[in-house]
Amino acid sequence: MGDGTTVVLSTIVNCDARGGFLIDFNAKEYQNYKVVKFASIKDLDSYREKNARDVVQIESKTVDTGERRIFFGRSAKHLITTTSRPADEKSAGGEETIDGWYIEHETSDEKCVPDFVSTEPFYVIGTALVRFPEVARFHHTGPVPGGLAVMLTATHKMAGSKGSPDRILRTEETVEELSDSPLSPSLFELPNGFRENSHLLGSQPVSHH
Repeated sequence: MGDGTTVVLSTIVNCDARGGFLIDFNAKEYQNYKVVKFASIKDLDSYREKNARDVVQIESKTVDTGERRIFFGRSAKHLITTTSRPADEKSAGGEETIDGWYIEHETSDEKCVPDFVSTEPFYVIGTALVRFPEVARFHHTGPVPGGLAVMLTATHKMAGSKGSPDRILRTEETVEELSDSPLSPSLFELPNGFRENSHLLGSQPVSHH
């Protein structure tokens, strides 16, 4: 196993501006991103049919542990989602685990996306195990995580090839404060002294979910 790397990130989303920032406070770096246009399920299926050679079968499973904790006066469900890609001629395969606590509350970008996105594993769970022009086809069991993740740990493991160690990336997200009051425009301003890193989470475009 390779050494794990922990990256602490924060996300600032402005739906009115259709974009935001992903911020790494440890490295003092940020990445701009735009709220992407979400293809309908029909369009996704059509694209997969026309590009069958690029379709990657992804197995995912969400388990409700039954544990409950109180965050911001609300009961949170403890859900663990595991996503895996088998090794094939294009990839050594890998596995992702999302360990999160979710409360019934709208997410920061909920008003930015169409309703169907909140129930589709392709968008809700997503995966970095598939790289463009590949496209994932999810085979999901269990509930689709919903609500606001107030504490979340994601572990991404890519299997090593030709004897090399596995590559592991670990990210953590924690909601420090929750308010339904109108937001000040100053919250969408970057801290001073931060530099842009367009590959903060690798080469793929970033969308918050």
